[in-house]
Amino acid sequence: MSNSLSTEIMIHKFEKVMNKYNKSEKKPKYYGTDDLLYRAEVHTIDAIGKNRKINVTDLAEYLGITKGAVSQMVDKLIKKDMVNKKLLSDTENEVSLELTEKGSLVYKGHEEYHKEHYAEISKRLEHLSEKDVETFLDILNVVENFLDKR
Repeated sequence: MSNSLSTEIMIHKFEKVMNKYNKSEKKPKYYGTDDLLYRAEVHTIDAIGKNRKINVTDLAEYLGITKGAVSQMVDKLIKKDMVNKKLLSDTENEVSLELTEKGSLVYKGHEEYHKEHYAEISKRLEHLSEKDVETFLDILNVVENFLDKR
């Protein structure tokens, strides 16, 4: 098979996988509560859970989105009783973000969700050699570098 044909087949397969992944990620899911949560919501909860007492500015930087987008998401999660704002004692207007009990359940449920999926994928990849994995990572790095330059 020619190199250009192989590249074309790989790109097509990559696009197909990414489309399936994106479709899957758009569906809301349950993570240990009765609330259906979208990817952006649960990843905001995850970021707050991993970065205790984080503020809006740092959360925006951590997630790679604007402060305005973070503020909107936090307000949404406050209404769902998953996040609280707490005024920092040494400042007059800076707040830290904390998970509520319900938010902590979602955080743990999200971790469990990923743990189960990683275990399932690892099981399906057991037959691959270390060299196969290195080659796959090399290919992903090439694609990532290409996308970074676009």
